[in-house]
Amino acid sequence: MPVVGTPGQAGQDPNGPQPPAVRSRFLAGLTLAQTGVFIAFVPLLNFLLPLQAAAIDPAARIVLLSQTTFWGGLTSGVANIVFGMLSDRTPGPFGRRRPWVVVGLVIVLIAYLMIFNARTGLSLIISVIVFQAGLNALFSPLNALLPDMVPDRQKGFVASLLGLAHPVATLFTALVMAIWLTDTATRFLVMAGTVVVLVLPMLLTTREPAARDGPQRGRLPLGALLNRDFLVAFSSRLLVQVAITLNALYLLFYVQGSAPLAARFSGQGLESVFGWLLAAHTVTALSAGFVGGLWSDRLGRRKIFIFVSGCLMATGMVTMVAVPVWPGPLFGQVMFGAGMGLFSTVDLALVTQVLPRRAHAGGDLGLMNLANSLPQVAAPSLGILIFYLGGQAGLSWTFLVAAGFAVVGGAVISFVRGVG
Repeated sequence: MPVVGTPGQAGQDPNGPQPPAVRSRFLAGLTLAQTGVFIAFVPLLNFLLPLQAAAIDPAARIVLLSQTTFWGGLTSGVANIVFGMLSDRTPGPFGRRRPWVVVGLVIVLIAYLMIFNARTGLSLIISVIVFQAGLNALFSPLNALLPDMVPDRQKGFVASLLGLAHPVATLFTALVMAIWLTDTATRFLVMAGTVVVLVLPMLLTTREPAARDGPQRGRLPLGALLNRDFLVAFSSRLLVQVAITLNALYLLFYVQGSAPLAARFSGQGLESVFGWLLAAHTVTALSAGFVGGLWSDRLGRRKIFIFVSGCLMATGMVTMVAVPVWPGPLFGQVMFGAGMGLFSTVDLALVTQVLPRRAHAGGDLGLMNLANSLPQVAAPSLGILIFYLGGQAGLSWTFLVAAGFAVVGGAVISFVRGVG
């Protein structure tokens, strides 16, 4: 499979030879752990948190959910950079990354208990702040293992495996959380147990390479934004993630507020309809993400796949607004899922190729993750604004605005120079 980029470009490692090819045991452990991390937050943020917000304050559930996501997003942005930098600088026999994964896992489990017991809006916000700190202590060091240990020629393939994590977590949300389980306490227990079981094999089997330059000190990761390709990739991801976050935040409320869906499924709970929409979106995300990662390696190109992914997501959201009668929402989520899966996989491979220095991968990926966490701040604020300006049509306008972000974000990636 060809290596994307040429020597001297931003996509190449300036610090020496590529890491050796990774083996199946590492791939299995990293893929399971990545899936565990996504199961740690996708069911919570997409399903359990909206239900908890509605239980605490039914009349203002959208505002409370948006406020909670806002403060959680701020925490996520800071925590991802901090824990990424700490993992860059951590020496010791257990590696730079794995000790922080353990710390994050413990904090996440504590936060689940806090969220489950939250009875006021303030307690819910505080609980989510703790959760986001723990999640990013877990996620940021784990994410850095990709540039640490995977050569460029395998990045698309490994990213295609890691890209399965989000759709699998979405399917877990749909089938296990929304359809199979009905008790809130059981949902939290099953989610927590699943996360532990999936992360543990990586902690026990992965052997990290020694840092060639020793512990990294005295460097702020903001300098990565001076790298042109890194900045373009950051901007593209930021815009697309606004679209993805808007869909994740408001899909349940779209289903609950849809008169055509209520009439069509009068004998079923709308939570089950939400679950089936997520399941459909997940099937296409799984297939499109995996195939897209493999073909981006084979063709030696990443940018065209990212552009197509933005167009697919936009088409899906416009379909949900334009054709609200079933099966319009189903087709919309199928297309959205295909675009999201394709983007998640190929964008991850591209980003690891535009990192300025592998030695600072934890901090630089933490900075890149701001493009994931800032939408958790911007999207709820944007959602509240659109909701109040749009009145009864607020949710429709929310999905149309999200479609615009997806198209522009996919187009921006064309300005990257160092990766095809």
